[in-house]
Amino acid sequence: MGERKQAIRIHPTAIVSDSAKIGDGTVVWAYAQIMDEVIIGRDCVIGNGVYIDRQVKIGSNVKIHNKSCIYNGIVIEDDVFIGPHVCFTNDKQPTSDKTRDLEGVSWIVGTGASIGANVTVLPDVNIGKGASIGAGSVVTKNVPDAAVYYGNPARQQR
Repeated sequence: MGERKQAIRIHPTAIVSDSAKIGDGTVVWAYAQIMDEVIIGRDCVIGNGVYIDRQVKIGSNVKIHNKSCIYNGIVIEDDVFIGPHVCFTNDKQPTSDKTRDLEGVSWIVGTGASIGANVTVLPDVNIGKGASIGAGSVVTKNVPDAAVYYGNPARQQR
Protein backbone atom coordinates (compact mmCIF):
# COMPACT_ATOMS: atom_id res chain seq x y z
CA MET A 1 0.00 0.00 0.00
CA GLY A 2 1.29 3.52 -0.82
CA GLU A 3 2.25 6.09 1.76
CA ARG A 4 -0.57 8.49 2.57
CA LYS A 5 0.29 12.15 1.97
CA GLN A 6 -0.33 14.56 4.81
CA ALA A 7 -1.88 17.87 3.88
CA ILE A 8 0.09 21.09 3.97
CA ARG A 9 -1.57 23.50 6.41
CA ILE A 10 -1.14 27.23 5.89
CA HIS A 11 -2.82 29.72 8.23
CA PRO A 12 -4.97 32.24 6.31
CA THR A 13 -2.88 35.20 7.57
CA ALA A 14 0.40 33.72 6.27
CA ILE A 15 1.85 35.14 3.07
CA VAL A 16 3.32 32.43 0.84
CA SER A 17 4.75 33.12 -2.61
CA ASP A 18 3.26 31.15 -5.48
CA SER A 19 6.80 30.07 -6.42
CA ALA A 20 7.55 28.56 -2.98
CA LYS A 21 7.59 24.76 -2.74
CA ILE A 22 6.34 23.29 0.54
CA GLY A 23 6.53 19.59 1.43
CA ASP A 24 3.72 17.37 2.64
CA GLY A 25 2.78 17.59 6.31
CA THR A 26 4.33 21.03 6.79
CA VAL A 27 2.45 23.58 8.90
CA VAL A 28 2.81 27.34 8.39
CA TRP A 29 1.39 29.36 11.29
CA ALA A 30 -0.12 32.84 11.47
CA TYR A 31 1.62 35.87 9.98
CA ALA A 32 4.55 33.88 8.59
CA GLN A 33 5.98 35.14 5.31
CA ILE A 34 7.58 32.79 2.79
CA MET A 35 9.15 34.54 -0.18
CA ASP A 36 9.91 33.61 -3.81
CA GLU A 37 11.61 30.31 -4.70
CA VAL A 38 11.81 29.03 -1.12
CA ILE A 39 11.97 25.24 -0.78
CA ILE A 40 10.68 23.66 2.45
CA GLY A 41 10.75 19.92 3.02
CA ARG A 42 8.23 17.54 4.59
CA ASP A 43 6.82 17.69 8.13
CA CYS A 44 8.20 21.11 9.06
CA VAL A 45 6.69 23.67 11.44
CA ILE A 46 7.05 27.33 10.52
CA GLY A 47 6.00 29.37 13.55
CA ASN A 48 4.03 32.57 14.02
CA GLY A 49 5.61 35.59 12.33
CA VAL A 50 8.57 33.72 10.82
CA TYR A 51 10.16 35.42 7.81
CA ILE A 52 11.85 33.22 5.19
CA ASP A 53 13.64 35.21 2.49
CA ARG A 54 13.89 34.33 -1.20
CA GLN A 55 15.67 31.20 -2.37
CA VAL A 56 16.18 29.76 1.14
CA LYS A 57 16.31 25.96 1.24
CA ILE A 58 14.96 24.10 4.28
CA GLY A 59 15.10 20.33 4.72
CA SER A 60 12.51 18.02 6.28
CA ASN A 61 11.43 17.80 9.92
CA VAL A 62 12.67 21.32 10.69
CA LYS A 63 11.07 23.40 13.46
CA ILE A 64 11.41 27.19 13.14
CA HIS A 65 9.84 28.93 16.11
CA ASN A 66 8.02 32.25 16.32
CA LYS A 67 9.46 35.47 14.92
CA SER A 68 12.67 33.97 13.52
CA CYS A 69 14.22 35.51 10.40
CA ILE A 70 15.89 33.29 7.82
CA TYR A 71 17.55 35.46 5.17
CA ASN A 72 18.70 34.68 1.63
CA GLY A 73 21.84 32.54 1.50
CA ILE A 74 20.88 30.04 4.20
CA VAL A 75 20.53 26.29 3.62
CA ILE A 76 18.98 24.43 6.56
CA GLU A 77 19.37 20.66 6.46
CA ASP A 78 17.01 18.05 7.97
CA ASP A 79 15.99 17.69 11.63
CA VAL A 80 17.06 21.19 12.70
CA PHE A 81 15.54 23.10 15.64
CA ILE A 82 15.52 26.90 15.46
CA GLY A 83 14.23 28.63 18.59
CA PRO A 84 12.13 31.80 18.75
CA HIS A 85 13.55 35.13 17.59
CA VAL A 86 16.63 33.62 15.91
CA CYS A 87 18.10 35.88 13.22
CA PHE A 88 20.36 34.71 10.40
CA THR A 89 21.97 37.77 8.83
CA ASN A 90 23.33 37.87 5.28
CA ASP A 91 25.26 41.09 4.75
CA LYS A 92 28.62 41.73 6.45
CA GLN A 93 28.55 45.46 5.73
CA PRO A 94 24.93 46.55 5.34
CA THR A 95 24.16 50.06 4.13
CA SER A 96 20.98 51.63 2.85
CA ASP A 97 22.42 52.27 -0.61
CA LYS A 98 23.43 48.72 -1.62
CA THR A 99 22.33 45.11 -1.46
CA ARG A 100 24.82 42.24 -1.20
CA ASP A 101 24.93 40.09 -4.33
CA LEU A 102 24.13 36.58 -3.07
CA GLU A 103 24.13 34.88 -6.46
CA GLY A 104 25.70 31.46 -5.92
CA VAL A 105 26.48 32.17 -2.23
CA SER A 106 25.15 29.98 0.58
CA TRP A 107 26.01 28.71 4.03
CA ILE A 108 24.65 25.75 5.96
CA VAL A 109 22.98 24.75 9.18
CA GLY A 110 23.84 21.05 9.39
CA THR A 111 21.50 18.13 10.00
CA GLY A 112 20.33 17.83 13.59
CA ALA A 113 21.63 21.21 14.76
CA SER A 114 19.78 23.01 17.57
CA ILE A 115 19.78 26.80 17.87
CA GLY A 116 18.37 28.40 21.05
CA ALA A 117 16.13 31.46 21.41
CA ASN A 118 17.39 34.93 20.48
CA VAL A 119 20.53 33.72 18.69
CA THR A 120 22.09 35.92 16.00
CA VAL A 121 24.14 34.17 13.31
CA LEU A 122 26.40 36.38 11.22
CA PRO A 123 26.72 35.98 7.42
CA ASP A 124 28.74 33.19 5.85
CA VAL A 125 28.85 31.21 9.12
CA ASN A 126 28.22 27.46 8.91
CA ILE A 127 26.78 25.51 11.84
CA GLY A 128 27.87 21.89 11.90
CA LYS A 129 25.78 18.74 12.04
CA GLY A 130 24.41 18.06 15.53
CA ALA A 131 25.83 21.31 16.92
CA SER A 132 24.02 23.19 19.72
CA ILE A 133 23.96 26.96 20.09
CA GLY A 134 22.89 28.36 23.48
CA ALA A 135 20.16 30.98 23.85
CA GLY A 136 21.19 34.60 23.33
CA SER A 137 24.45 33.77 21.57
CA VAL A 138 26.03 35.75 18.75
CA VAL A 139 27.66 33.29 16.35
CA THR A 140 30.57 34.97 14.56
CA LYS A 141 32.51 31.99 13.19
CA ASN A 142 31.90 28.48 11.89
CA VAL A 143 30.72 25.91 14.44
CA PRO A 144 32.09 22.36 14.06
CA ASP A 145 29.94 19.22 14.00
CA ALA A 146 28.54 18.18 17.41
CA ALA A 147 30.01 21.23 19.19
CA VAL A 148 28.27 23.20 21.94
CA TYR A 149 28.68 26.98 21.59
CA TYR A 150 27.27 29.85 23.62
CA GLY A 151 28.03 33.41 24.62
CA ASN A 152 28.73 36.72 22.92
CA PRO A 153 30.69 36.08 20.87
CA ALA A 154 29.78 32.39 20.96
CA ARG A 155 32.68 30.14 21.92
CA GLN A 156 33.02 26.38 22.10
CA GLN A 157 32.08 25.12 25.56
CA ARG A 158 32.34 21.35 25.08
